[in-house]
Amino acid sequence: MVVTPKIAPSMLSSDFANLASEAHRMFNLGADWLHMDIMVEAENPVEMVLVMTVEPGFGGQKFMPEMMDKVRILRMKYPSLDIEVDGGLGPSTIDMAASAGANCIVAGSSVFGAPEPAQVISLLRNSVEKAQQTFIQ
Repeated sequence: MVVTPKIAPSMLSSDFANLASEAHRMFNLGADWLHMDIMVEAENPVEMVLVMTVEPGFGGQKFMPEMMDKVRILRMKYPSLDIEVDGGLGPSTIDMAASAGANCIVAGSSVFGAPEPAQVISLLRNSVEKAQQTFIQ
């Protein structure tokens, strides 16, 4: 089973005073999901694993490439699991995350701060789709 790319702009980087319009805007620009920074205790089997690629807490941080080993291990062990990466993701880091096996991309600053957010969403999706081809073979 092949996992599909899912692009999830992080609402942590949105304009909180206009949350509803920001959410609609991201969906209209092609986002699959919206990432809400909420943590809960899970007692059920997981459908997705999130690997933080920054120190949790605030947006705009630098991507931590050393977290890609975790993504690679998860992808090898669980080929049909959605693996989400969150933090520092954008045009300059997406290929690293996608080639490691991440298929769910949380991007805040790089999407909300872009002059053309739709182009960034498309670029992120295309990178994941391209990387997924290597996992099929």
